[in-house]
Amino acid sequence: MITLSVCNGEVFVWNASDWLELRENHRIVGNLIGCLPSLPRQDSFRGLPLVLLPEEATLLIEKNIAKLVSYTSVSEQNAIKAKENFNAYKEKIKQEQIAYYEEERKKQVESMIDRIIEGKRRKFSSLKGKKDQDNSSGNKTELGIDREAILKGELEKASNIPMTNTLVQTFTGDVWSTDSVNDYVEWTFPKRKEEKLRYLTFKDLWEKGYYITSGQKFGGDFLVYPGDPVKFHAQFIVVCLDMQTKLTASDIITYGRLGSSTRKTVAIASLERNSSITYQSLSWAEMN
Repeated sequence: MITLSVCNGEVFVWNASDWLELRENHRIVGNLIGCLPSLPRQDSFRGLPLVLLPEEATLLIEKNIAKLVSYTSVSEQNAIKAKENFNAYKEKIKQEQIAYYEEERKKQVESMIDRIIEGKRRKFSSLKGKKDQDNSSGNKTELGIDREAILKGELEKASNIPMTNTLVQTFTGDVWSTDSVNDYVEWTFPKRKEEKLRYLTFKDLWEKGYYITSGQKFGGDFLVYPGDPVKFHAQFIVVCLDMQTKLTASDIITYGRLGSSTRKTVAIASLERNSSITYQSLSWAEMN
């Protein structure tokens, strides 16, 4: 069962495999809000965590696909032990990377030491001239160049790695606070009448096989896709309205223009007395 993390009333997915399973097997898209570890200063491509719509979270719970948990340590102040564990782990990762780098660097230097010495000899000759070459002893310290000293010096450079150059582990879950997991999270959505309408609409569309995302950026409640949003454009903009809501001429024109400008069909979803969802679509009629 997939674990969903609740924090401040929002539901998050931190595990990459859970994100993939939700999208591929359950048609749950959510919204990635994190940055990519390798490209933290851009916002064109997002990474984990994934934040879910309340409708998505409720559906997963109802279908017994996922469960909600919360971490009490997140709200605790001065979590000294967690900080100590993290710093110790970070130092361990650093030392492991330095040891690996030193070993690889040693292999590289040993394979190139003759070329390095030759390069230093040429540089020494150009600076000191022919006179210094004639006065050289002719042994391994010829021209002031010591093979072992150069090898040692090159290897010592491997230990001078700044902390900013080491790789950082990207965590996909709480590593040390497993003892503070709360499996009894109260989830009250949907509570209000309009929330019930939104959820039942979302559930009905999901059970029909669609992919659904938030439609806020288009002025609706949901965007409905025939397949994964990565591969398809949305076909419908769904607006959830109570059956008793009176639409003015201005409202109808607004929805008609919205569908026309976005090249999508605007569908108004309402709840019948038998708790079923009915849809009415709006589109411009061609005039001869």
